[in-house]
Amino acid sequence: MRYPWLAAGVLVTAILACGENTGDTEPGPISTSRVNSIGRTLPPDAAPLDQQVFRVMSPEPRTLDATVNLYDTEGTILPFETLLKRDENWDPVPAGAETYSVSEDGKTWTFLLRPGAKWSDGRPVTAHDHVYTFRRRLDPETANPYAFFFYDLKNAKPLSQGTMTDMTKLGVRALDDLTLVIETEQASPYLPYIVSFGDVYPVPRWQVEKFGRKWTMPENIVSNSGFKLAEWTTGTRMVFVPDPNYNGPHKPYLEKVIHPFRESATSTILAYENKEVDVETVDITDLSRIQNDPQLKPGLTRVPARASWYLFFRTEQPPFNDIRVREAFTRAINRDVITRVILRDTAVPAYSMIPPGFKDYADSTFKSEQGFNPARAKQLIREAGYPNGRGFPKQELWLRAPTPSLQLVAEAMQGMLKEHIGISVTIRAADRSVYMNNLYNWRMNLGLIIFVADYVDPRNMLDMIWRSQPMGYGRQDWSNDIFDRIVIEAAAELDPAKRSQLYRQAERTLVNDYAGGFVFHPDNIELRRPWVKGNKLDRHGKPSPIDFTRIYIGKR
Repeated sequence: MRYPWLAAGVLVTAILACGENTGDTEPGPISTSRVNSIGRTLPPDAAPLDQQVFRVMSPEPRTLDATVNLYDTEGTILPFETLLKRDENWDPVPAGAETYSVSEDGKTWTFLLRPGAKWSDGRPVTAHDHVYTFRRRLDPETANPYAFFFYDLKNAKPLSQGTMTDMTKLGVRALDDLTLVIETEQASPYLPYIVSFGDVYPVPRWQVEKFGRKWTMPENIVSNSGFKLAEWTTGTRMVFVPDPNYNGPHKPYLEKVIHPFRESATSTILAYENKEVDVETVDITDLSRIQNDPQLKPGLTRVPARASWYLFFRTEQPPFNDIRVREAFTRAINRDVITRVILRDTAVPAYSMIPPGFKDYADSTFKSEQGFNPARAKQLIREAGYPNGRGFPKQELWLRAPTPSLQLVAEAMQGMLKEHIGISVTIRAADRSVYMNNLYNWRMNLGLIIFVADYVDPRNMLDMIWRSQPMGYGRQDWSNDIFDRIVIEAAAELDPAKRSQLYRQAERTLVNDYAGGFVFHPDNIELRRPWVKGNKLDRHGKPSPIDFTRIYIGKR
């Protein structure tokens, strides 16, 4: 994916870390009132209720309906609750469902929904809402580019691709209003991770059928999390407030979340310096100034991204149908220079797809195949018929809404390719929608893109991205029968040790066939206000993405 920060139905992109705000002024003395507007008691060190306001920026979404196209939401805040949510360790915990169980064969999952749960319009949230939403996201008419995320569900793939038409055959059914059953094609021990992903929430059928794609407009939206949309001023901002109808375990402390809009490519820390936001993403171009500023430096926070940046190739057409060309491009990239010099040690070199934060992370194992080796790169490009790059067809290196630091990375790679194999590429930037449309329709020969883990299981980074899919359903045209066979077997394996071994074999196949040139695994660098309280550290003692249902504004 793509987009990975979620908390109780609130999703924030890997590029943007969410923050919390006190308004345009700093917190004052502690309030005598200890209960917020929805009845949650504030912590003892909380600021007054009128200061429980939090601001965070990201691009303006085209819609808040991530269930049919998550890329249209631009990774903004989503006021919806999933069956399970992700804790600070990315482990699934109860949310819309109180409990769940699985059959002995690992193929039938039963979720018991929380009694009394309501939509923001007061209607009950039921298992039937989930059934409707799963069918909708897999209906070919919705053209959901992330439909493959759900192909584990029984009959999901043929229904999504139109070879089966009866949606009642999808392996999702309601036994009653509070009991949801999900059946999978094979044993799927990772299913709780899938339903804890922030986009896997139900939608209100009555609003969708009445307003179509406009159902999330401010005058039409109905939601089911601890927050609801109170304002959407086009081109300016959104505002979210606590929903008094919410009866779940993730009630917020905050009284308001203000979400100003800005384009990701124009991200700077100016708004943070002007006290307009409480958390801000830091681009590498600003890092030195922050580190030398005693007022800003204490707020620097490094959050594991669990992500991989990689080069992709169109492998079914010349010149990248030649494995020697793909390897030459991969070997010409000096990852140490990119991570140490350009990215200022805010990333580590990547030699495969699985990033740090996964128990199966073992990048160094693949360094011999993917590591920088300019002599071999030069030899390979000569053997492929392009000595010193002569005769190599012109290529564009596509970037998706690049930040200043990503532009620097691309320019460095451009220079390395020219220096080491004599090949000139031009850099082409596109906005998210244009880029993703071209990506899924295989119109780009060469591109640099990130995939941020949706959940911490190897299947997410390997099977979902690299397993063969037809045009329109897969990110790239690379296909390898051995890889496909291994990841299919691994996905259904219930023995954890054997499963890890299979995924290691699949990863080696991916690397050795140069399906991609893996470049770096980033961390997210943020500025966070010291009065943003309540967020937890993960089991390794590292900061986690901000959880809107936990944070509050503390006194100074």
